[in-house]
Amino acid sequence: MSISIYYQAKRHNTATDAETSSIRLILAEYSKDAEIEQLMNSGAGLNWESFDISFNTVARGLFKRGIVLEGSTKLPDNTESATWIGVQHWCNCLSAIRNKLPGASWKVSVEDHEIPWDERLHSFDPSR
Repeated sequence: MSISIYYQAKRHNTATDAETSSIRLILAEYSKDAEIEQLMNSGAGLNWESFDISFNTVARGLFKRGIVLEGSTKLPDNTESATWIGVQHWCNCLSAIRNKLPGASWKVSVEDHEIPWDERLHSFDPSR
C-alpha cells in the first residue's frame, strides 16, 4: 500500500515568473532523480518517486479556484524508516517553496493527516 504527500497553494493571483523560477531551483535542489536512477541500476537506496507539481499559470479559466500550484508524490516505503525520511524531505522542500510564494494559503497532508505550518520556524512540521 502506498502513502502519498499532497500539497496545494491558493491565492488571488498566479505565481510570477520570478517565483516560478525560484520554485524550479528549489525543486532541482531537492530532486531525488539521481537516487531513483541509483535504485534502478543497483537496487540500493530508497524507492523515491519524482516530485510531482503542477503550476496554474493561466489567470483565467481554472485559476478561478485560486490554485497556484498543487500535486502529490508517493513516499518511499522500502525500509522501516523510508516513509518518515520521505515525509521530512518533502516537507523541507515544500517549506522552501512556501517561503518563496508569499500570500498563499497552503494545505499539506500525508493522506488525511494535515501537516501543520510552524510560524516560528517558517516550516511544515511533520512531527506534530
